[in-house]
Amino acid sequence: MLPCVVFCLVLCITTNVTRAANILVFMPLPIKSHVRGFQPLFEELSNRGHNVTVVSSFPLDRPVANYTDIGPFVDKTRGRNVMDLVSMNFVTSVQLKWRISIQLSEMVMSHRKMKQFVQSSSNSFDLIMVETFGQEYAVAMGHKFNAPVINLAPAMIWASISKWLHVPSTFSYIPDACTQSTSDMGFIERLKNSITGFMQLYVENYLYLPKTKEVMDTYLKYRGWESRPPLEHMLNNISLTLVNSHNAIGISRAYLPGIIEVGGMHIKDPKPLPKNLQTFLDTANEGVIFFSFGTLVNLNDLPKAKLKVFISVLGRLKQKVIIKWIPDDNNVKLSQNIMTGSWFPQRDILAHPNVILFITHGGLHSLEETVCNAKPIVGIPFFAEQNFNMKIVEEKGYGKLVNFFEITEESFGNAIEEVLSNVTFKEKAIIQSLVYKDQPMKPLDRAVYWVEYVIRYGGAGHLKSDSIGLNDLQYFLFDISLIVLLSFGLIAWLCYFLFVKIMS
Repeated sequence: MLPCVVFCLVLCITTNVTRAANILVFMPLPIKSHVRGFQPLFEELSNRGHNVTVVSSFPLDRPVANYTDIGPFVDKTRGRNVMDLVSMNFVTSVQLKWRISIQLSEMVMSHRKMKQFVQSSSNSFDLIMVETFGQEYAVAMGHKFNAPVINLAPAMIWASISKWLHVPSTFSYIPDACTQSTSDMGFIERLKNSITGFMQLYVENYLYLPKTKEVMDTYLKYRGWESRPPLEHMLNNISLTLVNSHNAIGISRAYLPGIIEVGGMHIKDPKPLPKNLQTFLDTANEGVIFFSFGTLVNLNDLPKAKLKVFISVLGRLKQKVIIKWIPDDNNVKLSQNIMTGSWFPQRDILAHPNVILFITHGGLHSLEETVCNAKPIVGIPFFAEQNFNMKIVEEKGYGKLVNFFEITEESFGNAIEEVLSNVTFKEKAIIQSLVYKDQPMKPLDRAVYWVEYVIRYGGAGHLKSDSIGLNDLQYFLFDISLIVLLSFGLIAWLCYFLFVKIMS
C-alpha cells in the first residue's frame, strides 16, 4: 500500500512540474535585437510542450510547433539612419528614449491587429512575459489574463527598471549605459551617473510615466480594465526578471533572487558554413577579419570620409576580410582580399579557427558571441550601450575602442595592428571565454528552468523584495535619520543652555 501511495505522490509532483502552460509573450515595440535576444527562449518553451503566443513586430519566417505569432504591427521597410543617434549625450539619450518610446507605442498599439488582440476575450494564459523597456504598459496583460508576469530585460537593468523591483542601483559603482562609463568612475563620471539615475528614478515619473499611462488607458481597454491597479503597482508586482547579461561581458553587481542573468541564450553550436564562405575561410593563410556593425548600422549611411577610412585600411591588410555590407555605389572599388554580403552567419564565422579579429559596433549580442569564441575585438561604438560595452572590453583587456568621430586611417590601422600583434589581447579573450562558459547550466536551460519555476509556484511571490511597499523616506531611513539628527540637535541645545546657565 505504501509504495503505491509514494508512486502516486511522485506521479502527481512530476505531472505538476511538467504541466504544459499557455504562455503569452508581449513585446510589441519594433526593436529587433530585443526580441531576437529572447527568441530562443520562446522556441525552447514551445519545444518543451508549452503553448507560446508571441505578440511582436518580428514574427518567425518558419512554422514552429506550439508557437503562434501575432503581428507585425509596423512596416518592415521602415528604417532609421543611425547617424541621427550618435550625437546623444547622457542627458539627451534619456529624453530620446522617452520620446521614441511614446511615439513607437502609439504606432503599434493603434494598429488594427493589436486592437483585435487586446479586445478579444477568446484567449487565456497561465503566464505573461513582457519587455518593459519603453513599454511599461505591457504589464497590464497580467491583469487582463489574471496571470503572473515575467519581465525580459534586453541588457543589464537600469534605474528605470530597478526602482520597480527594489534592486539596488547604487550610482557610485553601477553605471548607466548612457553615461558611457564603467564601474571605475571618477568624480565627474559619478556626477553624470547620478544625474542620469535621478532622471530615471524621479524625473521620468512626471515627464514620461504619465504619457505611458495615457497610452495604456487609451489602447488597453479590455473587459474589466476599469478595475486595473495603478501602473506603478503592477510594475512592483512582477514575479521574475530575466536579464540578457553576464558578468564576463558586463559588470558584477548585486541582484535579488528574482533577477536571473541569462546572457547568451541565442548562442548555439556552430553550423556548417556555405561552401563559398567555408573555402574563403579555410584558405586564409594569414587569417580572417570579420567586420559587422549589426542590423541597425548600415555602412551606406556613414559619411563618405568615414567609409573611405574603413575601405582603405582593410584593403591594405594581408589578412582576408569579410564585411557585412552591400555598397550602394557601383563605383566603389574593393580590394581582392575583401568579401561583402548583405548577411553572414556571424556566430558560425566567429567559431572558425582562422578568424583572428572581430571589428564590431559593440552590440551586446555581438560581444556575447565573440567572448564565447574567444576572439579579440576592435570596437567602433555608435549609440545606446555600445560605448559602455566597449569600454568594459578595454577594461578587461581583450579589445580596443576606436572613437567614430575621431577615426582616421592611422588610428583605425593602429588599433587593428595593436590587437593582432599583441598576444595579450588574445590571451585575455581566452580567459573571458573560459569565465563565460564555466557555468553550472547553459543560459537557455537556466531561463527555461526559472520560467517553469514561476509557473509551478503560481507567480513565485517569495522571490520579490520584501522592501516593495516602502517609500523612499522609509527605504533610505530618512525619517529615522531626521529623528536622530533632531535628537542630537536637541541634546546639543540643552547642553549649551545648561552650560550658559551654569556660567552665568
